[in-house]
Amino acid sequence: MSRWRGCSARSRCVAEWRLWLSLLKLRVVVLLQVTAIAAILAHDIADRQLLRAMFVGNDLARTWAETLETALVVLVGGSLASGGSMAINMWYDRDIDPLMARTDKRPLPSGELAPGAVLVYGIVVCVSGVVVLALLANQLAAAFAAFSALFYVLVYTMWLKRRTPQNIVIGGLAGALSPLIGWTAAGGDPLALLPWAMVAVIFLWTPPHFWALTLARPGEYAQAGVPMLPVTAGEAATRRYVTGYAAALLLTSLATGWQAGLGYPFLAAAVLLGGRFLQLALKLQHTPSKRVAWTLFGYSNIFLFLLFGAMVAAVALTA
Repeated sequence: MSRWRGCSARSRCVAEWRLWLSLLKLRVVVLLQVTAIAAILAHDIADRQLLRAMFVGNDLARTWAETLETALVVLVGGSLASGGSMAINMWYDRDIDPLMARTDKRPLPSGELAPGAVLVYGIVVCVSGVVVLALLANQLAAAFAAFSALFYVLVYTMWLKRRTPQNIVIGGLAGALSPLIGWTAAGGDPLALLPWAMVAVIFLWTPPHFWALTLARPGEYAQAGVPMLPVTAGEAATRRYVTGYAAALLLTSLATGWQAGLGYPFLAAAVLLGGRFLQLALKLQHTPSKRVAWTLFGYSNIFLFLLFGAMVAAVALTA
């Protein structure tokens, strides 16, 4: 590439390697895998405590080595499956990405990678992740990962994104399934309450998280012709939606703690974390600015990490 002219072969290799990695959106993907690992830990800790209570010992429980192995398998397999779908998303959106400042420097709009190669890469990476889960975890976890990837590509990217302002609401189910993938990879019951409560939390977290980003970068989706909520309903209405979802997220976190018996320490953590989320949403609604939108967007990432950490800690304390 022209910008690599004069660089050493090693520098060019590293630069190209980074281009391919950037297609996977690893910062987003790894955050979701953290929620999957939290589900693995919650399952195995609860399972050990239950077997200890039933059999006065935990010889039948999974060992910590098996927990670590499953976590690594899910981290790798889940990241590949989800990351591959992200690459396919970039391939499909290559016509609108040049129209937005947030995406115009991606490898396809910048002309640094060929569309056909990116599509093949995304498919191979995604399938590889599903295969890793099928061979090293179990077929149910692999099936959920495959469904999540297909939902993101076919339902969100190709169908909803350019047709309805509720695209991110419905499409958020793809990322929300990560805890269920982790739970089932650990051998957990796919109909258990806790993993689905985790799914519900992420499902409700996704819209305000993403809308905060759109409010921090106003006008970009309108320029690209994508009917995101701020484009179709206006920024004021979007801020009200953010507040509503923040309130629903707080209530769902509290309901999760109550129904799953996670104890008062978790309920206190949920109030503090969710209360801060709601406070920032209200601040964005009443004193709108890019700075507040960026603050809410950044905090939303911290919120998810800390809330799931609190869930694991609560299971360890109350199981």
